[in-house]
Amino acid sequence: MTIHTLLLVRHGEASASWGEHNDPGLSKEGQNQAHALIDYFAKDDLDKYNFISSPKRRALETSQPLAKFYNKDVIACKAFSEIPSDNIPNERKQEWLKKIMLQEQIMLPDMVKDWKNRIMEELFLFKSHTIIFSHFMVINTIISSILNNQQLLHFYPDYTSSTRLILKDNEIKEIILGDNKKTLINL
Repeated sequence: MTIHTLLLVRHGEASASWGEHNDPGLSKEGQNQAHALIDYFAKDDLDKYNFISSPKRRALETSQPLAKFYNKDVIACKAFSEIPSDNIPNERKQEWLKKIMLQEQIMLPDMVKDWKNRIMEELFLFKSHTIIFSHFMVINTIISSILNNQQLLHFYPDYTSSTRLILKDNEIKEIILGDNKKTLINL
């Protein structure tokens, strides 16, 4: 019997909205939020954790203070990157995402279904404690898939909130959702 934990950490506040910039870094507030993760995880023993991140700047930058504190290398994993939207014009991204979040999963475009499947396949490859720095929609997709929700949107994880998955023999036994966002989503 093996038990391990997966921590899903949403990136800090970005310096630009998702519809304005394809790969923004963190804002000053986002940098502060990333540094605050050191205190937030003080009770956890992250020495035993692998550090994984979306390759997007805001996620990688969020991981850096904690990785430096624990002297860990961060491995960028494309599977945990934001929802694919390269073919959507920036001015239409907000409208598109609102539609996708609430659409029944069976009706999602193939590129989104493929993205969701890659996330879930990669997630279950981890056999030891792992912290994953990622995005709003990635975290929602994981939780919605585990709970067999009809829609991708399940909750509104706040910046740098941590959602905890406890696995026993590679089966999800417990989900502890991170803090809900208290402000509007910065699309």
